[in-house]
Amino acid sequence: MLGKVYLLAYNCVVAFGWSWVLWMTIEELHATKSSVGVYDKVKVALKVSQTMALLEVLHAAVGLVRSSPFTTFTQVQSRLVVLWLVLEPVEAVQGEWNVPMMICTWCIAEITRYCYYALALVDKVPYLLTWARYSFFTFLYPIGISGELLTMYSILPHAAATGMFSYSLPNALNVSF
Repeated sequence: MLGKVYLLAYNCVVAFGWSWVLWMTIEELHATKSSVGVYDKVKVALKVSQTMALLEVLHAAVGLVRSSPFTTFTQVQSRLVVLWLVLEPVEAVQGEWNVPMMICTWCIAEITRYCYYALALVDKVPYLLTWARYSFFTFLYPIGISGELLTMYSILPHAAATGMFSYSLPNALNVSF
């Protein structure tokens, strides 16, 4: 019972977090008609909402949900890599048009998912939400993946120029036989 109450609270909090991110994204896009300030406006709420997904790995590991911890970790880490290792450290990429595309796609997918999970815990899932949960992926997945890939592609010039994610040779760890 306590696990169910915790999961209900968790799903509601995270659904609210993603709703807040979507609201701020749309508000910024509407106000500025530009993607340039979107990430700055939403970055704290986005990082909190996305990073909270790490708790899902714990939920699976301790048996609160019937998911594989490995599969859950794989899904969670892919977005965390884009957010923390690609988008956050490279300011030049944060204003690209693909960033709001990616953020909005993440938001819609997660709002739908967490609302579904919360309502499933109390056996009150409306048909429309079930339909959305299992149908939206047909357009959200390709749009979201495209946004993520374009974001990763956008940092390549910066990574090449700065040596980001590189460890050049020779170095102190070189070994020869």
